[in-house]
Amino acid sequence: MSNDIFDRQLLAEKLLKLNNSQQSIGSLSHWCISHRKRAKEIVETWDKLFNASQKEQRVSFLYLANDILQNSRRKGSEFVNEFWKVLPAALRHVYESGDEDGRKAVTRLVDIWEERKVFGSRGQGLKDDVMGKNPLPSASNGKSSNSIKIVKRDAHSVRIKLAVGGLPEKILTAFQPILDHILMRSSLTLQCCCA
Repeated sequence: MSNDIFDRQLLAEKLLKLNNSQQSIGSLSHWCISHRKRAKEIVETWDKLFNASQKEQRVSFLYLANDILQNSRRKGSEFVNEFWKVLPAALRHVYESGDEDGRKAVTRLVDIWEERKVFGSRGQGLKDDVMGKNPLPSASNGKSSNSIKIVKRDAHSVRIKLAVGGLPEKILTAFQPILDHILMRSSLTLQCCCA
C-alpha cells in the first residue's frame, strides 16, 4: 500500500472507505505517513471529507488523525503543523454536536495529546478550546489576546496588569518564589555587611 503514488482522488477514495477498525485506520495512516511530504494536501483532503462526512464517521476521521499524529512525530512535524490548523474546529464540532460516544472520544484524544505533548505547549489550550473554556488565539494572525496591559509608566518603572490565566501571568507566578528568595538573600547579605 505504501508503494502507491500519491493522488488526491485515491486518498479521497480511501477516506470514504474508512471505518473504526484498527486495520482500516492503521493501513490508511501508514499510507498517509509514507506520503508525509504531501501532508498539507492530505490534511486539506481529510478536513474537506471530514466536514462532508456523516456524523457517525467523524470519530473514525479523528482516530485516523490521532494515528497519523502519533506515528509520524518521530519522522517530522509536517502532520502536527497541518493538523493543528484544522483539528480544533473538527474536535469542537464533534464535541458540541455529537453524541455521548463522540464527546468521550474527543475528550480521550485531547487528554492523550496533552499527556504525550503531541502539540507541545498548545495541548492545554486545545483542551480548553474544545471543552468551551477559552477560545484559542488564531494561528494565522500571530497576535495574542490582551494578556498584558500597561497601567502606569514613568521614568523609573513600568507597571503592568496581567490577565488572569494568561501565559505572562503564569510565568511570573512561577518565578515569584525565586524572586522572593533572591530578595531575601540580598536583604540578609546587606544586614551582614552592615553588622
